[in-house]
Amino acid sequence: MRGLRVFISDVRYQIKYGFYFLYGAISLLYLGFLLVLPEELARPATAIIILSDPAALGFFFIGGMVLLERGEGLHEYYSIIPATNREYVISKALSLSMISTIVALIIAGVMFRTDVNYLLLSLGVFAGSSIFTWFGLAVGTVSRSINHYFVLGVPAGILLMGPAFLIYLDINHILIEVLPATLLLRLLYASIGLPVPYAPIWSLVGILIWCVPAYILANRAFSKYLDRGGD
Repeated sequence: MRGLRVFISDVRYQIKYGFYFLYGAISLLYLGFLLVLPEELARPATAIIILSDPAALGFFFIGGMVLLERGEGLHEYYSIIPATNREYVISKALSLSMISTIVALIIAGVMFRTDVNYLLLSLGVFAGSSIFTWFGLAVGTVSRSINHYFVLGVPAGILLMGPAFLIYLDINHILIEVLPATLLLRLLYASIGLPVPYAPIWSLVGILIWCVPAYILANRAFSKYLDRGGD
């Protein structure tokens, strides 16, 4: 129940700062763009959009959330409130991944209706977004301001996401295929009916495995951040 209260608090915080409104508006823009594309371009474009925005939402938004909470002095209370660091880290991933998954389902559903594996899409986006959120949280805990977060976060985001797009240049290597962004892109392809070089279950397994080190990194980074007094 305590973890649920932390999750609900995060959702309310995101609503307060317009996260849902923002992504509702962005989703409409995406759909307007995708609906004018021919089908042979619409499917890969949909996968790229879901990967680069809804799925990666947590990576960039979590930094803003951490800095907003720091500015409001919320982190000063984490040493005395009953919620644990683990609950904070998990709740951030769950709440932001929920937004990502909803947006991804809306985009894919409007575009392709019944021609979508919604279960595969939901599992992939939710797990992938959690990974990106946790990596973003680790970056956010060492950032001193929004500008500093982007100075650190943009290069980190490029390293995290960029290699996945090498597959469009027919550059295939095991070190590229095992990265979380590539695994998620393969899974997105499979979920909307595009061909993939191996069974999508392996992409899903790979993404779930990546959740473990991403969570450990975020939990340790946030714990060190609180030990420094939230600075």
